[in-house]
Amino acid sequence: MDKLIQWLGSDFAPKVAKFMDKKIIKALSSALMANVPILLLGSLVSIYNLIAGYLPFLPDLSPVYTFSFGIMSLTLVFLVGYHGAKEYGFGEYGVSTGLISLMMFMMIIRPSIENFQFQVAFGRFGGTGMIPAFFAGIVTIVISNLYFKLHWFEDSEAIPDFLVRWLNQVIPGIVVLVLTTTLIYGLNLDLFALITQLFSPLIAIGQTFPGFLLCIFIPAFFYSFGVNSWFMNPITTPIALAGITANAEAFANGLAPANIYTSNITFSVIFIGGMGVTLALNVMMCRSKSKRLKRFGQVALVPSLFNINEPLVYGAPIALNPILMLPMWINSLVIPTIVWFVLKAGLVTIPHAVMNVNQLPMPICSFLATHGDFRVILLEVVLFAVSWVIWYPFFKAHEMKVLKEEEEA
Repeated sequence: MDKLIQWLGSDFAPKVAKFMDKKIIKALSSALMANVPILLLGSLVSIYNLIAGYLPFLPDLSPVYTFSFGIMSLTLVFLVGYHGAKEYGFGEYGVSTGLISLMMFMMIIRPSIENFQFQVAFGRFGGTGMIPAFFAGIVTIVISNLYFKLHWFEDSEAIPDFLVRWLNQVIPGIVVLVLTTTLIYGLNLDLFALITQLFSPLIAIGQTFPGFLLCIFIPAFFYSFGVNSWFMNPITTPIALAGITANAEAFANGLAPANIYTSNITFSVIFIGGMGVTLALNVMMCRSKSKRLKRFGQVALVPSLFNINEPLVYGAPIALNPILMLPMWINSLVIPTIVWFVLKAGLVTIPHAVMNVNQLPMPICSFLATHGDFRVILLEVVLFAVSWVIWYPFFKAHEMKVLKEEEEA
């Protein structure tokens, strides 16, 4: 086991970290991170609607949710183009690249325009439009990058600078939009449907039990090697948002939500103390016989209560620590397994509206994320106890090692 972990840490994990530095991956991840305030806005309104359900005299703010989370793909496609321009070295044209991406996306969703009436299925602006938004942004970035590599008009004294800037914005836009027009209106292709169908198996797999486990375990696995989990966001985020979007549609039609892999469940129910379910370990450290572990546990406790465990992972450390990595992996398999079967059995409410409240302490965020289901509090107590049992023997082994080091020092 030690040799395997040594190989993973010294060879495998660095290769993954190098892959993470790929510009397109960084552009997509940066766009998703920049789009978080839109999700947060929708989450705040969802919390308000939860309160309004008990206080009917409060005004209806559901349009705020509809026109924040509901049009998330519109903001996302602009951000993909904008951050892609920065990553590829033509950041001064970031705004125009983002706008070209947005225009391409508007063509991809293929609205009906007749007699000055613009009609399109509103759902294409929300979570179901995320992958087409990625596609529009990536195509725009690739074409723009190829254009800027040609270095046209560079150091040209015959053309004024302002005209060069206009041409550098117009020419990539013409190429992107003419290409899109040819595909959609010339060849009569429904790019939105094609892209959605192409990635629908991946989204469907994410909502199966094995896919659910992998979407939670893989980021935690790499996190234990110090590799930040954001490199998985371009894959896991569309699955989670497509799941919550489908749940919202089912709930609106009087049907029971069925998709379990959502950010509500992952970050507000499963990750108690942060990715890898580390709060129990932090509490043990606060009660440790080792002065060093106890002191560090006290420092890291407040962030852990708000589900922020970077200080614990990199400082304890869990990352690249063979003794503590293994229980982190076990927790990332056992805890989601319990949650999956509890939700499938209908013992806790499956979320039907986005609730990005994971920075609130457990079980407050769990209660809000499941729309005020008190049963989730009992579930969190059980999950914390299970994670404690998993962490305990490994923590004691780590504590003995640290105590010996302190005695020798």
